[in-house]
Amino acid sequence: MTYSGFHLAFNLPLLLILFFFSGKGFWPGEMVFVMLAVLGIVVAFTSPWDNWAVAKGIWDFPRERIRFRVGKLPIEEYAFFVIQSLEVMLLSWAFLHWVKAPEGAPMPRWIGEPQVLRHLGVLFVCWIGLGVALKEWPNRCRRIHYAWHLFFWFLPVVFIQWIVAGPMLLAYSWHVLVPTLAIGTYLCLADWYAIQKGIWFFDPKQITGWKIAGEMPWEEAAFFYITSLLVAQTFLILLPPTLR
Repeated sequence: MTYSGFHLAFNLPLLLILFFFSGKGFWPGEMVFVMLAVLGIVVAFTSPWDNWAVAKGIWDFPRERIRFRVGKLPIEEYAFFVIQSLEVMLLSWAFLHWVKAPEGAPMPRWIGEPQVLRHLGVLFVCWIGLGVALKEWPNRCRRIHYAWHLFFWFLPVVFIQWIVAGPMLLAYSWHVLVPTLAIGTYLCLADWYAIQKGIWFFDPKQITGWKIAGEMPWEEAAFFYITSLLVAQTFLILLPPTLR
């Protein structure tokens, strides 16, 4: 199976199902704008992370399983960013209609508020300090390369979201957790199959070696859940209050 075949077999059918359940009629223009904004953020933020990992050999894709590359990544990998994000957002949108939103849920705070800026400043200093202090750790212990690359890049964004909109995200906890767990779990199962079929592979020297069902590195499962969480939270934060 090729990477394109993987999308046709696993991702596009789920996307069509979620599109069907996301609601009848036209989507509000504000919701479409938010979806496009989230897709732009995801592609811009994830592309350099993924390109760097492939350049370092943490994972890669056999030439015969892909069409062509843009930078270090197959075009199908960029498509994956978009498809996963759409799956999460469509399920989040549907869930907002299936489950009544909490009344009086607080709004996200303005990022320019003094308290928000202080918290972001502390986070930034801690992030830079941690990066400097542990800069050589992945080189000394190559098995943590994937885990370090994943958490150092993505976890600060989770903290930023909670600094800006923690009370709101807590009020909408079910609307965040259900899409995150549902899409994350589905992608883990699909990924397990893709690894078995050799659509992509990992450098055993750059992962810890703990594998789920003997095939999928736990870091890969963490990636699907963290990225689904980020998309679900970003979508809710950016949605106008009238659409939540």
